[in-house]
Amino acid sequence: MIHVNPVVIREYSDLFGEKIVNGRRIIVEELIEELAREFSSEIDRVIRARREWLLRKESVRIKGAFPSWDEKFADADGNVRTYREILQGLIDNFLGRDSEHRWGLNQRTPVPGDLDPLRSGLEITGPWFPMSRAIHQINADVVSMMEDEEDASPAWFIPSGSQMRVAPVWEARRIVKRVLAGDIPSPYYERGKVYVVKKDRSRWPAMIHRLPGIHLLDFDVIVDGKPVPAIITSLVIYVLNNYGSLKSMGRSVCFYLPKIQTPWEALVVEKIFRRVEHKLGLRIGEMKVAMLYEEANAGRYLPVIFWIFRERLIKSNNGRWDYLGSLIEMYKDEAVFPDPQAITMTHPIMMVYQRYNALITLMAGIGRDGKLNAAPVGGMAAVMLYQPTDPYSRYIYNARALRAIWIDKLRERLTGLIFVPDGDIPRGVRITLDDILKGRVRGRLYDLFRQSWVATPEESYVSAGNKPLRADLEELQGMINRPVSFVKAGNIVIPSAESGLTDSERRLFQSLGLIDENGRITPWIIRRDMIDTPEKLLENPELWGGKDLWSALYEPPRGDITVEHAQHAFYMAANYGFQVLNGNLAAAIDDYELGQRFMNDLATYRIFVSWLWTLIRHRAMFTRAGSLKGPGLTELGVIPVVDRIRVEAGTAFTEELFERLWELHYEWTWAFYNEFDTLAARRIVERISPSKMEDRSVIESVKNILSRAYSSGPFRELSAREAAKEISEVIGGSVDEIEKIVIETAPRFDRSFAKAIMEILRKQLTSSLYIQHSSRVLFTLAPLDEKQREQVLDAIFSPREHVAKLIDEGKLSSEVLKFYDYIHDLR
Repeated sequence: MIHVNPVVIREYSDLFGEKIVNGRRIIVEELIEELAREFSSEIDRVIRARREWLLRKESVRIKGAFPSWDEKFADADGNVRTYREILQGLIDNFLGRDSEHRWGLNQRTPVPGDLDPLRSGLEITGPWFPMSRAIHQINADVVSMMEDEEDASPAWFIPSGSQMRVAPVWEARRIVKRVLAGDIPSPYYERGKVYVVKKDRSRWPAMIHRLPGIHLLDFDVIVDGKPVPAIITSLVIYVLNNYGSLKSMGRSVCFYLPKIQTPWEALVVEKIFRRVEHKLGLRIGEMKVAMLYEEANAGRYLPVIFWIFRERLIKSNNGRWDYLGSLIEMYKDEAVFPDPQAITMTHPIMMVYQRYNALITLMAGIGRDGKLNAAPVGGMAAVMLYQPTDPYSRYIYNARALRAIWIDKLRERLTGLIFVPDGDIPRGVRITLDDILKGRVRGRLYDLFRQSWVATPEESYVSAGNKPLRADLEELQGMINRPVSFVKAGNIVIPSAESGLTDSERRLFQSLGLIDENGRITPWIIRRDMIDTPEKLLENPELWGGKDLWSALYEPPRGDITVEHAQHAFYMAANYGFQVLNGNLAAAIDDYELGQRFMNDLATYRIFVSWLWTLIRHRAMFTRAGSLKGPGLTELGVIPVVDRIRVEAGTAFTEELFERLWELHYEWTWAFYNEFDTLAARRIVERISPSKMEDRSVIESVKNILSRAYSSGPFRELSAREAAKEISEVIGGSVDEIEKIVIETAPRFDRSFAKAIMEILRKQLTSSLYIQHSSRVLFTLAPLDEKQREQVLDAIFSPREHVAKLIDEGKLSSEVLKFYDYIHDLR
């Protein structure tokens, strides 16, 4: 029997009940119940397998090897193929050989025009809550928009003390339904701002719905006493509520699918898609999928996963954050990675990762007619530009962000240039793009990375990223060869957004094999004989930078481990975790290392928490001398900047040293709040009583009042009205006017969660128990009050038998065991 949270049913009844889809009568709750009954146990099984693999004691090279040639895999039709046969079929498809094992992507159900993976430009991602975010995505100059119910989803929970009645994800689902149906107020007002859709519906970007990972559960929807896998709830509500609207717009049903690690996980999801297609009377493969290849484990099986999804897979996305986090996690018991901040998409292991994705997608995506039915997609550009109102004038550094996205998307575009010559090419001969375009060599050039991700709709940022992706092939060399030009940002000089490559940028591109010593573009040359057998595809060092593919993808990189980056990692994790506890999963954080406002989501949190856990677990040695830093006020605001604790090279990162880091971050937190409240006090005094601006005692008095008002809630300890009255007694002026400013300048988030995230990270990072999906700790604890949170937090990092014993003794609620099993994947 299905049970939906009565408040959800009451307030969002329009999302449930009977829907007419493709001429068929479907009841939302009945389909959710049917899918949950059929597939929940299969999802539980593959999630258990994830945990069991992670707990196995063999080395990564053994347990993480590619499958044996004879290992068998099944698809949703019941076909069984060995690993060798699947790879051989992939090779045969690419080389145009007809064979019994040949297969390719989307060969029975074509890719709709609106989802063409080679349409050039950025894809924008983020939550559609509140509605202003949906309007921003629609108005952006992008090829597709992705409303997110995964890493940057609206919260699946109700933050403690928030006064919410329902988790925000439900309002987001209604917003999606309203927007796609054309029910957008014009103009739309939100928090004193006005928003207007600037495009006719026919010009909207393609629509993609990002599903939650199969590891997440929906506690608002229960079937037979168990929460339903969130992917089922999300998929059913999206399709049944929006199929008609999408079709009326000439748009298709498409999903971004995250966190798939194995063929068995892919098979469960493929079966769910097929069951929904059958219920709606759709052809197999009519619902299309873009996959996030963001799990290192998935690379071991990538051709098999593509084979299972071959009726619907149109894109495979590279993403640094989750991929790097999964690599760190893969090696958690045997190796410590160097500073993750230094492992960017230009690092050798990340370049192989991108090239592997591009090559496999090309080989599977080429149709019998020579047309590409799939393509790789580039990674995230996630800087949020500072506004001119920034109190520290950090907007002057926006030029750095514009240059960075232009360079990154140009690098991706060049990485996706693959040339397959018709004949032999002498070894050592470098073929340039100019040679190909002018017909000096014969063959076929593939131009694969035409799309890439972005997290902000800022017009100048999107424009800078789009230009390399949309340029004609004949224009690319000219972009590199433009005269070098610079702009000044504060005391530093930065290449302008569209400058030609500087000397250092040329050296980088040359080291990546993208240009030669003369600056000429050099596509990746793939001769047919380099990949004409499965063994060559996996083992040919000519393909993979002098190594076999496994070593190139998975051998841990070497590099420095520094105390400054350990502190930075904790800073980023704590700031992001604080926002998640407040219900915000798409969080812009001031990154003091970059001097930019960086968009974080659950994937960045995963990197930093996993890495810090391994540092402490292995008592990793810092390779360079440095210092833990205390807070100080700089041109970038209050940041860790003052040397406080000297750490010599060779010092182990012990729990005691971590405790010192933890204390310094706590100190930074309250220094940051003090500065925030001081700025707010100055704004109020400047607007109400400017003659008192130079009186420090007045500013201090107003700040102290605001600190009480903002300390929790805000306004839980002292209401805005009460604060305004007290401030009026200090500076005079209208209480009503002061109250308005007090509210305008209030922090967005509840500061009482600052203590909570600090305790969560202290417990988790020093525990011997590794949590694979750290986000679920936050999701579980956020709705609880302080006392409940402390009890559950203690339990999560205790042995399960100890928790069960406390429940038997009546010292803990039985709910705690449910939380424990969810967090630890004990299903």
